[in-house]
Amino acid sequence: MAVPKRKISRATRGSKRIHKVLTRLQLVSCTHCGSMIRPHTICKACGHYRGRQILVANNPSS
Repeated sequence: MAVPKRKISRATRGSKRIHKVLTRLQLVSCTHCGSMIRPHTICKACGHYRGRQILVANNPSS
């Protein structure tokens, strides 16, 4: 059975776990419709990206 030879200090234990922290999600408002979206992505509500229409909404009634 594997047993550690020495005690791992709190600082060493914490520095090993530092990369496991979650980062907060960054949100910006869409310049066209104002909904909150992630930066550098197409707005799912209106389909605009950087002032241009990228996605066209599928309208089933047409």
